[in-house]
Amino acid sequence: MKYVDQINGSTKVYGLIGHPIKHTLSPIIHNTLANMLGNNMIYVPFEVPSGGLKEALVGAYQLNIQGLNVTVPYKQEVIPFLLKLEGYADQIGAVNTLKRSKDGYIGYNTDAEGLLQSLLQNDINIRGQNIMIIGAGGAARAAAMVTASQNPKQILIVNRTQEKAQELAQAVSRYYNVPVKSGSLDFIVQDFPVDVCIQTTSVGLYPREDQSPVTDETFFTQVQAAVDLIYNPSETLFLKMAKAAGCKTVNGFGMLFYQAIKAYEIWNEIIVPQNYVDLLFQSLKKELNL
Repeated sequence: MKYVDQINGSTKVYGLIGHPIKHTLSPIIHNTLANMLGNNMIYVPFEVPSGGLKEALVGAYQLNIQGLNVTVPYKQEVIPFLLKLEGYADQIGAVNTLKRSKDGYIGYNTDAEGLLQSLLQNDINIRGQNIMIIGAGGAARAAAMVTASQNPKQILIVNRTQEKAQELAQAVSRYYNVPVKSGSLDFIVQDFPVDVCIQTTSVGLYPREDQSPVTDETFFTQVQAAVDLIYNPSETLFLKMAKAAGCKTVNGFGMLFYQAIKAYEIWNEIIVPQNYVDLLFQSLKKELNL
């Protein structure tokens, strides 16, 4: 693939802030997309050490950086420094995209829309379905809010710490009129048929590929589709067990990819043509062996 090879005084600068960020795929996605669309911009990862977030944002604004993605551990910490929140950001309580305005940065959360688009692209329907979400962290919150917005039949949130699952369930209920239950990871699901199970924890992430938040193989016989937000490895033990039981399976690369597309659209105030989106998606999957 061709990358940005000419930078001049009109080049707009975007980037990613987080710690650590050495293995991020975001520059590949954004710089390739800029070349495909002929946009004079460049996307750069910026490592921001602990305690340096405020100074980094002030410096970025003074340097006329037009937009930033935000990753761990700053998705919540960044909020007090923003002009306002838009879209799902307030519901989720976390931000992953900043857009420059004349008075400061505006915060968005494109993780939710990235997940929804990944589900749609894989023909996984949420409306009227029974949804189970494993985890209660930031990714789980994005998954819970966006699935609740699609009018599911009901949502069950399970987590190792049941109190956190209950807190998330209550948060969803403040925004959406959808039945939401919560429980621990050993929740008995016989009374809760699962159409779509979304795994949002880091269990199974490289190099812990031999782990899964669910160890009972019979669980997957009750599931129609299993989604794991991890993309490295491309097939976690959770997904392997689900596939063996006949479930449709989807990893986290689609969410990562489509949240980046949405951020690009917010920054440039455009809709990326679907043929470019499809071409880039397939090229990156092949290039990254995902």
